Amino acid sequence: MHRLFTLFDLEPTLSYSLKGEQIDGSIYHDTNHYVVEAKWLASAVEAEHMTNFDGKVKRKGKNALGLFVSVNGFSEGGRDIFKRSTSFITADGADLFCVLDGRIRLDALIARKLEHASRTGDCFFPASAMHL
Repeated sequence: MHRLFTLFDLEPTLSYSLKGEQIDGSIYHDTNHYVVEAKWLASAVEAEHMTNFDGKVKRKGKNALGLFVSVNGFSEGGRDIFKRSTSFITADGADLFCVLDGRIRLDALIARKLEHASRTGDCFFPASAMHL
């Protein structure tokens, strides 16, 4: 992920620890700071992980945002919890494939996901729904 973020000039930081929590990294995009959580699990990320990440983001500065990357996606239950109010956006393996395949730039993907979350409160907006 660090290399991919670097390719798109997102100024990534590596993972770091704060008292009581571990952060997978951070990026900057369009003057916004994103706390990054990355999961490579055998199945979709469950609501518990999403709720924990939401807490991490909310404990940062009032303008901090989150980017939760899960190669195998997010459970329907987790997406439902963050459908109307969210402090983070999500990206899954299919989104990353669209970036790696050249269908959308990573910075454009993040911008469109943030715009969607800002308008709807929904953390989930797959690249496949963006009419690329």
